[in-house]
Amino acid sequence: MIVFVLVNTVVNFLGIESTARLNRLFLFGELVVLALFVGFGLAAVARGENGARFTLDPLLKPELLTPGLIFGALSIAVLSFLGFDGISTLSEEVRGGGRRLVGRATILALCLVAGLFVVQTYVAALLVPGRESFPDGDATNSAFYDIAWIAGGGWLKVTVAVAAALATGIANSLVAQAATSRLLFSMARDRKLPRFLAHVHPTRRTPERAILFVAAISLVLGLFFTGQIDLLSSLVNFGALFSFLMLHVAVFVHFRLRNRSTRWHLHILAPALGFLIIGSVLVNADTRAKIGGLAWLAVGAVVLVFYTRSGRGADLKLED
Repeated sequence: MIVFVLVNTVVNFLGIESTARLNRLFLFGELVVLALFVGFGLAAVARGENGARFTLDPLLKPELLTPGLIFGALSIAVLSFLGFDGISTLSEEVRGGGRRLVGRATILALCLVAGLFVVQTYVAALLVPGRESFPDGDATNSAFYDIAWIAGGGWLKVTVAVAAALATGIANSLVAQAATSRLLFSMARDRKLPRFLAHVHPTRRTPERAILFVAAISLVLGLFFTGQIDLLSSLVNFGALFSFLMLHVAVFVHFRLRNRSTRWHLHILAPALGFLIIGSVLVNADTRAKIGGLAWLAVGAVVLVFYTRSGRGADLKLED
């Protein structure tokens, strides 16, 4: 973990161009591994490995389609796509296109990842026909890698596992650190966090202090929560989901109540559905995550009162 944090910090410290180059390299590598899995997986299905056959059952099986299954799948989808909003934190470094380019990049990334997710899980499901779940513990954690072994043997299992580890430890963490550091920088610049985090390196144009701060926090939390990844992820997910819950409320209030928008499908139906889905996920969240999340919200409320009483406020203009 220390090595991963160190590598990510150095790359982000060098500038956004270095971050982009390394991410492109990882993206190419991950697509190659995915292509290998899909290719060998389809070949294994054609040979009938493990009783596999081509069928549409993994995509739709009407007798299993229940409200509980649908909301369970929606919960997984919501949690899986957390983090794509991080693209917006790089809006100030976009060259050409402005706000529209950031929005298009976010939607495009979501669509591409959703498509790739469906493809690989469909092929994986074909290779374990009739299976609807895996036992808790190691069997679930290694399920996809075991399916890769069915598709292409031990070498493919190792290749997929290594790619997943590097994607998690470097590629995903790299952009998470870049996005979080810029969020802290913007909040510090707006006087919502200590001013020292708003410093930008004169040459590399990176928020170096915010990057180092995120690295330090990542190390502390990573070492402290060793063996408690489920709890840590639950806490993070609770905070992110609550933020998105409030975002849906804000869309409705801003566009429908204040500006009297007539685009009901975008400003009434969409936020209402999103609110219900995210709300159901929050209600069923881990109890410890709820306690920790609500405690953190209480701290935030105290900070908000402090800013309001001190005259600094919490409002931002649209151009900010």
